[in-house]
Amino acid sequence: MTSRRQPLEGFDRALTPVVGCLAASLLMLLMLLTCVDVAARYFFNSPIYGGFEVTEMLLAAMIFAGLPVVTLRNEHVTVDLFEAITPDWLLRIQHAFACVVGLLCTGFVSYRLWILALDLDRKGQTTAELEFKASHLAYTMSILMALTAVALLVLALRRPRREAAEAAGV
Repeated sequence: MTSRRQPLEGFDRALTPVVGCLAASLLMLLMLLTCVDVAARYFFNSPIYGGFEVTEMLLAAMIFAGLPVVTLRNEHVTVDLFEAITPDWLLRIQHAFACVVGLLCTGFVSYRLWILALDLDRKGQTTAELEFKASHLAYTMSILMALTAVALLVLALRRPRREAAEAAGV
């Protein structure tokens, strides 16, 4: 079975490895930190100083780093109740509409995160224990959310796939 070329495939080839490796690295750091923190806490009665703060930041960054990749691969959780009976023309409209709504929502969230980051930066707000600048995480989350919005734009330009038919091997 030959697959059709999709618009802006180069965007996938450029973004997915970089952001995917970032998300995987953050997950690895999170697992390593958690293991070391638990071992230090139970064996030496001395948890890692600021471990909870770092865990929170790694978790937030990892979630936002995964969003563009999941979006580009169209791997969001979906419910396909009427996909088998939906005509192709209506499926294309539904796909484009969902992508545009998602683009507007993620774009708005990205904008609001950027405003929050500017406010945090202006106030000089830091984390409680380690005193990391809170704005750095908010800027990172805003940029990754903007990449998700761009991924939704790219996805809107592509033909929708019939997930149920692909899962059944048709």
